[in-house]
Amino acid sequence: MRRQKTSTRFRIYKAARKALSRAYPAAFPPRGRRPPLRVGIIREIVASRPCGLSATHLRIFLQVWTSSTSYLASVAQGGARVGLDGTLAGFVDESHAAEAAERVQGRRSRIRPKA
Repeated sequence: MRRQKTSTRFRIYKAARKALSRAYPAAFPPRGRRPPLRVGIIREIVASRPCGLSATHLRIFLQVWTSSTSYLASVAQGGARVGLDGTLAGFVDESHAAEAAERVQGRRSRIRPKA
Protein backbone atom coordinates (compact mmCIF):
# COMPACT_ATOMS: atom_id res chain seq x y z
CA MET A 1 0.00 0.00 0.00
CA ARG A 2 1.34 3.41 -0.94
CA ARG A 3 1.63 6.09 1.65
CA GLN A 4 -0.62 9.08 1.14
CA LYS A 5 2.17 11.66 1.40
CA THR A 6 4.06 10.12 -1.53
CA SER A 7 1.08 9.51 -3.77
CA THR A 8 0.41 11.41 -6.98
CA ARG A 9 -2.89 12.61 -5.54
CA PHE A 10 -1.14 14.17 -2.54
CA ARG A 11 1.46 15.87 -4.75
CA ILE A 12 -1.39 17.38 -6.79
CA TYR A 13 -3.04 18.52 -3.54
CA LYS A 14 0.15 20.17 -2.27
CA ALA A 15 0.76 22.05 -5.54
CA ALA A 16 -2.86 23.23 -5.75
CA ARG A 17 -2.86 24.26 -2.08
CA LYS A 18 0.25 26.35 -2.58
CA ALA A 19 -1.30 28.14 -5.58
CA LEU A 20 -4.70 28.64 -3.97
CA SER A 21 -3.24 29.82 -0.65
CA ARG A 22 -1.37 32.53 -2.53
CA ALA A 23 -4.35 33.51 -4.70
CA TYR A 24 -7.09 33.26 -2.03
CA PRO A 25 -5.55 33.40 1.47
CA ALA A 26 -8.88 34.18 3.16
CA ALA A 27 -10.56 31.02 1.84
CA PHE A 28 -7.51 28.73 1.92
CA PRO A 29 -5.28 29.90 4.77
CA PRO A 30 -1.81 28.35 4.82
CA ARG A 31 -2.07 27.86 8.60
CA GLY A 32 -4.73 27.81 11.25
CA ARG A 33 -8.47 27.22 11.12
CA ARG A 34 -10.00 26.16 7.81
CA PRO A 35 -13.20 28.16 7.32
CA PRO A 36 -16.32 26.53 5.85
CA LEU A 37 -16.41 27.30 2.13
CA ARG A 38 -19.32 28.59 0.09
CA VAL A 39 -21.41 25.83 -1.47
CA GLY A 40 -20.42 25.50 -5.13
CA ILE A 41 -17.12 27.35 -4.74
CA ILE A 42 -15.47 25.11 -7.33
CA ARG A 43 -17.33 26.94 -10.12
CA GLU A 44 -15.74 30.22 -9.02
CA ILE A 45 -12.29 28.68 -8.82
CA VAL A 46 -12.59 26.97 -12.22
CA ALA A 47 -13.73 30.25 -13.78
CA SER A 48 -10.72 32.14 -12.43
CA ARG A 49 -8.18 29.31 -13.08
CA PRO A 50 -5.45 30.43 -10.67
CA CYS A 51 -1.96 29.47 -11.87
CA GLY A 52 -3.41 27.36 -14.69
CA LEU A 53 -4.69 24.55 -12.47
CA SER A 54 -6.91 22.07 -14.28
CA ALA A 55 -10.45 21.34 -13.13
CA THR A 56 -9.38 17.80 -12.24
CA HIS A 57 -6.58 19.05 -10.01
CA LEU A 58 -8.97 21.52 -8.37
CA ARG A 59 -11.46 18.72 -7.67
CA ILE A 60 -8.73 16.57 -6.13
CA PHE A 61 -7.61 19.50 -3.98
CA LEU A 62 -11.12 20.30 -2.76
CA GLN A 63 -11.89 16.66 -2.02
CA VAL A 64 -8.82 16.37 0.22
CA TRP A 65 -9.31 19.84 1.78
CA THR A 66 -12.99 19.38 2.62
CA SER A 67 -12.58 15.86 3.95
CA SER A 68 -9.87 16.86 6.42
CA THR A 69 -10.73 16.65 10.10
CA SER A 70 -9.90 20.31 10.70
CA TYR A 71 -12.26 21.46 7.93
CA LEU A 72 -15.02 19.14 9.16
CA ALA A 73 -14.56 20.46 12.71
CA SER A 74 -15.08 24.02 11.40
CA VAL A 75 -18.25 22.97 9.57
CA ALA A 76 -19.47 21.12 12.68
CA GLN A 77 -19.18 24.35 14.69
CA GLY A 78 -21.53 26.02 12.23
CA GLY A 79 -21.38 29.71 11.49
CA ALA A 80 -20.67 31.59 8.30
CA ARG A 81 -19.37 30.19 5.04
CA VAL A 82 -16.82 32.23 3.10
CA GLY A 83 -16.29 32.95 -0.58
CA LEU A 84 -12.95 33.16 -2.35
CA ASP A 85 -12.28 36.70 -1.16
CA GLY A 86 -13.26 35.89 2.44
CA THR A 87 -16.64 37.60 2.35
CA LEU A 88 -19.72 36.11 3.96
CA ALA A 89 -21.40 33.62 1.60
CA GLY A 90 -24.21 32.08 3.61
CA PHE A 91 -24.28 29.92 6.69
CA VAL A 92 -23.67 26.26 7.44
CA ASP A 93 -26.93 24.27 7.36
CA GLU A 94 -27.80 22.27 10.46
CA SER A 95 -27.78 19.06 8.43
CA HIS A 96 -24.25 19.79 7.15
CA ALA A 97 -23.06 20.62 10.66
CA ALA A 98 -24.59 17.42 12.07
CA GLU A 99 -23.03 15.26 9.35
CA ALA A 100 -19.61 16.87 9.85
CA ALA A 101 -19.84 16.43 13.63
CA GLU A 102 -20.70 12.76 13.14
CA ARG A 103 -17.70 12.21 10.84
CA VAL A 104 -15.34 13.99 13.26
CA GLN A 105 -16.71 11.95 16.17
CA GLY A 106 -16.22 8.73 14.20
CA ARG A 107 -12.62 9.62 13.40
CA ARG A 108 -11.82 10.55 16.96
CA SER A 109 -13.39 7.37 18.34
CA ARG A 110 -11.22 5.26 16.01
CA ILE A 111 -8.11 7.09 17.12
CA ARG A 112 -8.91 6.99 20.83
CA PRO A 113 -11.09 3.96 21.56
CA LYS A 114 -13.03 4.14 24.80
CA ALA A 115 -11.43 2.24 27.65
